[in-house]
Amino acid sequence: MLKTCFLCKRLFDDYLDTNSMCPDCRSKEEALLREVKDYLWNNPGTTEAKLNEIFNVPSGQINKWLRDGRLELTPDSAIKLRCTRCGSMILSGKYCNDCADRIKDGFNKSLAPKEISSIVLKDPEEKNSKMHFIRKE
Repeated sequence: MLKTCFLCKRLFDDYLDTNSMCPDCRSKEEALLREVKDYLWNNPGTTEAKLNEIFNVPSGQINKWLRDGRLELTPDSAIKLRCTRCGSMILSGKYCNDCADRIKDGFNKSLAPKEISSIVLKDPEEKNSKMHFIRKE
């Protein structure tokens, strides 16, 4: 699929339709992410403002890396991230462990097969009838 990179506006092929950036911009972003990770490793109390000042990284990009799970905070970090469902503090991603488990359980329950206990003909006298009803008893 032919796409336009949202950063540099160049055309690029994205066969799997998974990227919004061209390969050049993606590699630059990966290099920047590596630099930010290394800096945070050596300076764990760094704020978003400090990262912006040093690397010219907007806070929206840092938030995106955190939400995508590509960057993780330490418990004593000055940068704060909240669960999008309940608002509790998290270190990475979109949901806290409790909310993620609840969402997963709800999803699994919705996919569980329903039990059918019996199939009853509309009219037992009409054995060739095409109309059947399912009733749970």
